[in-house]
Amino acid sequence: MSEFISSSEKETKEIAENLGKNLKAGDVVLIYGALGSGKTIFVKGLARGLGIDENLVSSPTFTIMNIYSGENLLFHLDLYRIEHEEELNALGIEDFLDMGILAVEWGEKAEDAPWANNSIKVFIDQTPDDKRKIRIEP
Repeated sequence: MSEFISSSEKETKEIAENLGKNLKAGDVVLIYGALGSGKTIFVKGLARGLGIDENLVSSPTFTIMNIYSGENLLFHLDLYRIEHEEELNALGIEDFLDMGILAVEWGEKAEDAPWANNSIKVFIDQTPDDKRKIRIEP
């Protein structure tokens, strides 16, 4: 387990970028945190670490999934609006998982999915002084 304190979006992206540099196709990153905690900012940093233009990254809350390409493929999934396991299964994630890295916002909704086994878990918690405590569990 690694733990970091981030004082800015820039620092959050740097933490995520370092993680992204070590990811490979088939890796799953489940990201946990409250609304506004910085989950999408974290994905921007992951993208940068994967050789993808971070400016392409936007929250897929309404589209459910965005796909970004660069040196790698990044599948960015936002499960905020997913309410039932059937909806998650209908996405067919197993069909494309080996083609790139999967970053999942609202990771708690995917914990029981078979493709989430052995995932990397990232917990982002806001601190009282408006910083972020980021915990990464392999």
